[in-house]
Amino acid sequence: MITHPLNLDSKLRAPPRSFDWVFFVNIALIGMFFLFFGSRFILFPAINLPAQPAAQISYMPGSVVISIKANGQIFTDTGLVSDSQLNAWLAEKIKNSPDASLLIRGDAEVTQGRLLDITHMARQAGFKLVSSLVEPSAGTP
Repeated sequence: MITHPLNLDSKLRAPPRSFDWVFFVNIALIGMFFLFFGSRFILFPAINLPAQPAAQISYMPGSVVISIKANGQIFTDTGLVSDSQLNAWLAEKIKNSPDASLLIRGDAEVTQGRLLDITHMARQAGFKLVSSLVEPSAGTP
């Protein structure tokens, strides 16, 4: 009696014996859940994008690429150009290839305003698709 002073064992019910089948139903339902929702396609979609530095990316066929440095220099396939030369260069490229798209590559320190100015120049020249790609800063993972 010292080890069981409150006699709690007498107040407990015996475990029911009629619910043994519920265990098997639960196991079956959990198994079906993993069977239907645990496929490789759902858990691991096959989207494996290649990790390439931005310098090696080729945008798409028929694209025109310009690069902008943090100090404001603009480089095209012909070399360093000024803003006025860029307008003429863009007009020449769109005249030679009306379906061309423009990719603007910029350093991490290039401002958004500068990218928008060049995008506006390209739209005025006739480019319908203008995209920008900014290099990540050195501290960015």
